[in-house]
Amino acid sequence: MLKKGDHTVYGLHGLCRVEDILVPPFIERGKERDYYLLIAAVDEKGLLYVPVESEEERLRQVTARDEVRRLIDDPEDDADLDICGGKKSEPIVSAIIKRNEAGEMISLIRKLYRLRRDRIKEGKKFAAVDEKHLATAEKLLFSEFAYSLDCDYEEVQKQVEKIAITC
Repeated sequence: MLKKGDHTVYGLHGLCRVEDILVPPFIERGKERDYYLLIAAVDEKGLLYVPVESEEERLRQVTARDEVRRLIDDPEDDADLDICGGKKSEPIVSAIIKRNEAGEMISLIRKLYRLRRDRIKEGKKFAAVDEKHLATAEKLLFSEFAYSLDCDYEEVQKQVEKIAITC
């Protein structure tokens, strides 16, 4: 069970801090149960209530520092991800973002960086849908990685992009 002040990753909200564990005021009398009150790193104004009993299926641990370093420095796993960009890849890309698993997300981000680089080299535009997915994936993953590495979001972005572009 998480404690007040712990950090966790919650689906499409990404890195979150456990602000409190409480029975929310909107729960009707007789059906009280504990909820985590989460505050997302990417949107500190929004409050998220997640039932404590569903912790294992909805929340995951923040990726450990050593694993983050390995994921950033080792693009070998990217070969398993086959996306061509645009509307054709949208169901695959959306599913990866929805799962928000660190290994898949960093592979997706690197693939999209390379796709953008290649499209620009060819004198073509990078699809708007791909740009949207890239921004979402970066926001979710890089806030988590920055927390794990105790550095800035922009530093994580530079490191990942540098390795992606050189591959």
